[in-house]
Amino acid sequence: MKRGGPLPRYTELRAQSKKRKAENRERRKVAHATFGTDPVCARPGCSRWADDCHEPLTRARGGSITDPENMAPLCRSCHDELNDEPQWAYDIGLLKHSWGTHDER
Repeated sequence: MKRGGPLPRYTELRAQSKKRKAENRERRKVAHATFGTDPVCARPGCSRWADDCHEPLTRARGGSITDPENMAPLCRSCHDELNDEPQWAYDIGLLKHSWGTHDER
């Protein structure tokens, strides 16, 4: 790049691909049909309203984000706790491994 010359033009990156946007639209429809408009957190003992739709089997592990069997409504606090992959989450099915149950680790 020459000094004082015009800056090269760059195209902005899309926030999401068209495929991902379509998946997210489908996911919202399925979640609404499955859990309704005011879902309660799926963690036993928690009675807060759900903020997030969690996938027990993540996309990286082969899960589908549009499968109602792979969705669980969670409040933000409970969803944040799952980042540490606690054993209780595997025990009640809120986290799953792609190769089977958590006992096979």
